[in-house]
Amino acid sequence: MTGNPSASQALFRCATECALLRRNRHCRNNFGSQVCNSCKWYIYRYINADPRHVELYMLEAEFRAIEIKAARDRIKATGGGHRFVFSVLISICLFFAWTCYKHEQSRDLAVYNTGSQPKNTAISTSPVSVYSDIEATLKLVARDLGKKTDVNGDGLTNCIDAAVLFYKYYPNKDKVCIELNYNPATGMNHLFNCVLVDGVWRAVEPQAYNKSHYWMRDVWGSKYDNTKNEDVTADYKKFAK
Repeated sequence: MTGNPSASQALFRCATECALLRRNRHCRNNFGSQVCNSCKWYIYRYINADPRHVELYMLEAEFRAIEIKAARDRIKATGGGHRFVFSVLISICLFFAWTCYKHEQSRDLAVYNTGSQPKNTAISTSPVSVYSDIEATLKLVARDLGKKTDVNGDGLTNCIDAAVLFYKYYPNKDKVCIELNYNPATGMNHLFNCVLVDGVWRAVEPQAYNKSHYWMRDVWGSKYDNTKNEDVTADYKKFAK
């Protein structure tokens, strides 16, 4: 393969190497243990993702590691014959498997993170720049909430103000929306935002500045059921003045 690998390809190679090291007993540490933080093959060093997303990612890498190890064992059993042919075939299989997996992953994550697709999910945005935009916007929201900003004049400063302020300050209006999650079963009645990250709509808690996580799933846990999400941008963006 010629040219430089994409970030997703490099990440998957890294994850596969991690899985191979553990399968071959060269690494006896559990994935995610403290010692992993100093390992160059630990993918958490390079991404900021939902733990269940990473768990699924590593599961796929472990399947690839099993295939690679089995192919290597067959080569050893035949005295090393046809090594080059096996290597080429394995590379081709891995490439097509990864392409299919990436497509399915992006589609599933769109539903997993938001429960709805309020705008065209074919648009792609650089994750690095998006994370910077999210953090900068959260800071501005926190500043205004600290001043008790009341965007809709209801005499309260709450999730409505936070979601509208996030929408107001987010630099690209085509890649942000205001969402409502109303779920009497869990007591959820909350406004928040969704942001387009690398082709996937991800739910953001706009009041999470200076907290360890700002994804809705991490902040609210099982109380947040993404299938209850409703895009209400049209109803609230008028307050983003």
